[in-house]
Amino acid sequence: MTKNGRAENFSALSGLYDRYFTVVPANTPALLDAAHALRYQVYCVEHAFEDPSQQIGERERDRYDDGAVHAVLIHNPTEQVVGCVRLILPRAIGGISSLPLRKLLDEEDRVPLDQCDPARTAEISRYAVSKVLRRRQNEEFFPDVDVDDLPVNEVRRLVPHMSLGLIRGVGKLAAEHGITTVCAAMAPALLRLLERFGLTFQALGPPIDHHGVRQPCMAECEALLAGMAERHAEYHELVNAAYHGRKSA
Repeated sequence: MTKNGRAENFSALSGLYDRYFTVVPANTPALLDAAHALRYQVYCVEHAFEDPSQQIGERERDRYDDGAVHAVLIHNPTEQVVGCVRLILPRAIGGISSLPLRKLLDEEDRVPLDQCDPARTAEISRYAVSKVLRRRQNEEFFPDVDVDDLPVNEVRRLVPHMSLGLIRGVGKLAAEHGITTVCAAMAPALLRLLERFGLTFQALGPPIDHHGVRQPCMAECEALLAGMAERHAEYHELVNAAYHGRKSA
């Protein structure tokens, strides 16, 4: 595809995406409260990951929230928060050794993570999407769109982009806080979805049982962007703009 063709593709995809969704840091009390409310719905009500009796006011929180930054996905037509994700900053909780993921790994599997810059490594967690955007059968965690509200051709283009929106949110948070490496314990289905975007993570040991089967993994942010550029240039443009604060040429 020519440079002009890529630019047109990006413009069309970005325009369509931005018509329906906005991802922003949850940097106001109202947005942060909406993220905690959504987490409660997903992690305590829909799935028994966390004990609702241990939560206050139907808001899911844990001890890592004070050392984390958060992003929310807003559905523009309704102005509702329909997705959230957080980035746990190690320098805010005592270094890489304090990351929740590291505590789930054995000594050998921790080595690649421990070799990262402790000031520039963070953990992605508390990915959640509203149930109203997860419509397909067996789609327990990963999002769809309200097909009654969108033309068929727009549905086909936007179905995968709820997760892409949250990845854009992670990019914004990482850029704002100087993060160059991210790690996470991800569901295999989410890893496969991200792989289709060109986002390839390095496994840290075998899958573990943590809120279901999860794969501990990590990646350099620039390597993730390079994979997107090779696999899906238009997706790369969206996330690269969030991470670098501009649209690449």
